[in-house]
Amino acid sequence: MLKDEVKNIVNKIYPEIKKYYGISKFNHNPPKVKYHYNIYARITGIPEMDGECNPAAEYERETNTIWIYYPEGRSRKWVIQTLLHEYQHYLQSPTWMKRYYNMGHEYDTHPYEVAATKSESNWKTFA
Repeated sequence: MLKDEVKNIVNKIYPEIKKYYGISKFNHNPPKVKYHYNIYARITGIPEMDGECNPAAEYERETNTIWIYYPEGRSRKWVIQTLLHEYQHYLQSPTWMKRYYNMGHEYDTHPYEVAATKSESNWKTFA
């Protein structure tokens, strides 16, 4: 999807998601949403940098930012599901996020990732 397409959907849907799910008890400021074409280029600052696995989005707790990698977008549904998933991470405990990984969980078994993925099924509420 084009960046402007994704931004238009986010601008309409994100306020509804914030209102529906509320504010995190771990951070009382809702995350801002930013856009980039590639996680590797964003992190390294090298425009042509690429890598094996480019995520659709991420929640960056340190800056309280939801990053959406818009070229991964496929549809309005995708944008809504992406926002729901990352907003769940904002709501979750940063301590337990790390603790679960330290306990040996991987992405597919991490309870917070499982919960965030499950929240994506609620996308029709915001469609």
